[in-house]
Amino acid sequence: MTTLAATTPPRITEMLGMARHFSARERLVLAKLLLDSVVFDEVDDELDWQDMSLSAFAKDWDNPEDAIYDNWRESYGVPAR
Repeated sequence: MTTLAATTPPRITEMLGMARHFSARERLVLAKLLLDSVVFDEVDDELDWQDMSLSAFAKDWDNPEDAIYDNWRESYGVPAR
């Protein structure tokens, strides 16, 4: 069975050694920053994909053939809220 120490890259081992000297609060801040660096990159990627899909949908939806549906409330007599 491999141990964590055997599989941990040297740079990470060095950083963990430095972090041992941090206060509990400093370690929490570091943990949050590391987590944010992973999570926010993924969130940004997801938002980029959503923006692209919404743009494509809007382009496809906004065309002369479907223009009659643009005023659907008026066509069906539905008042605006």
